[in-house]
Amino acid sequence: MTTGENPDPMDLLTEDLLTFAQAAQEIPTRPSTGQIYRWADRGVSGIKLQSVWVGNSRRTSRQAITRFLQQTQRPSVS
Repeated sequence: MTTGENPDPMDLLTEDLLTFAQAAQEIPTRPSTGQIYRWADRGVSGIKLQSVWVGNSRRTSRQAITRFLQQTQRPSVS
């Protein structure tokens, strides 16, 4: 299991698993599937999108996307 830098691992029994293509459709800015792979492999500012291998398919979850976006969002400057 690849959990990135997040100390809370994905819970496969309770989280809603998505393919990376499905994950891209869940995000309002509609990143490419390749971008989802980069977030999981390389991360952003040291934070990786949590993902797991299910058979020969890599998956993430709605909850992991929410955590990733919250952690990588920069506070707005007032």
